[in-house]
Amino acid sequence: MSKSITRRGFVGATAAAVAGIAALSGCSNSSSSSSNTPANNTNTNANTAAPTIELNDEVESLVVVVNPKDTKTSSISLANAKGYYTEEKLTVTQEPFGGGFPEIMPGLSKGSIDVVPYGSIPTCTYVAQGDDLVIFGGTVMDGSEAVVRAEDKDRFKKADDFKGAKIACFRMETGHMATKSWLRKQGLKIGALAEGNDVEFILLEGSAAEVEAVKKGECDIAFVNSGYGFVAIQDPSVVIGFRPNELMGHEFPCCRQSTNRAAFEEKKSALVKFEIANLRALCDINTDKAGTIQAISGTSGQSAEYVEATMYSTATYTAAMKFEMDPMTDDVKAFYEDMVDNGDLADNDKSVILDHMDSTIYKAALDELIKRGENKSFYEGLLEEYTAHNTLGL
Repeated sequence: MSKSITRRGFVGATAAAVAGIAALSGCSNSSSSSSNTPANNTNTNANTAAPTIELNDEVESLVVVVNPKDTKTSSISLANAKGYYTEEKLTVTQEPFGGGFPEIMPGLSKGSIDVVPYGSIPTCTYVAQGDDLVIFGGTVMDGSEAVVRAEDKDRFKKADDFKGAKIACFRMETGHMATKSWLRKQGLKIGALAEGNDVEFILLEGSAAEVEAVKKGECDIAFVNSGYGFVAIQDPSVVIGFRPNELMGHEFPCCRQSTNRAAFEEKKSALVKFEIANLRALCDINTDKAGTIQAISGTSGQSAEYVEATMYSTATYTAAMKFEMDPMTDDVKAFYEDMVDNGDLADNDKSVILDHMDSTIYKAALDELIKRGENKSFYEGLLEEYTAHNTLGL
């Protein structure tokens, strides 16, 4: 049965570990076009003329949560490793992911942490419960994959295929909530099968437990993220059955960059510098695959095979994560509304999220990089995507 998340329930939930990398070479001296295709829902009311944010010429500082063992927060660790923060006159203190969301989200709300670049769900949950947080950028979109038994590889292709399915998930995994909403909109009843519902979502403590439940036949599907699908399918008894974005026919915002209201108001210049440095790193990720793989393998302790698979895909594995930094305010609003309709939030007011999103920080960073002229076509490509995904004027 779908239940709203209370702060007590949120703090008690176990979140998947998420991550950062460091790399050494890339986009700093070459021009590139964005490899992503801009969305088609362009709107002339898009926030293409963001207010000017003056960059402070003094060195500023931010405290940012980073887990160096995974590949999710690539742009942050890469920007740090290549000295981009220093070049932009910014000091970034990396706070370890440590105890996960139950530990870092209170720190973000209280101001001891300035930026958390993980999870749509944690920020949406805290906003719904009254915390004054602001989503101002992105980390990755999509990122979720569904692990199934090998014999079920082609079982789940349309909504009716899910009837009678037991789905393992953990609370902070975005893809399962997006899929739950999609199934609900297709007319399926979500809840305990024993009570006559069509699809049952079963909360477990994390990815390993979910996959084990599938192997034992206790569940039919396990939703995982952060590249755990690559780890899981090393056992040939399970495979990737589908990815939610492919199943639903649209992408969804996974990890976002969130700050607190005080930092948003008082550290705008530092936040723009942060985005500038990260965008420079994102350009490198898009243009120097070999250098990135080599650097990340060396700094994260992960194998080159793992890094390539989770960041770029291989012949036998398709990466679920798509690196991007766009705040995607339109998409976050839609996801928040889906969480409300799913019963995953305690507050039913869908408009609350509108006061907790911002696209001006990211836009200011893009404008600055385009003005500088280096790798201009890459950033202009991102600007097209920004225009398509941020039509709310926030």
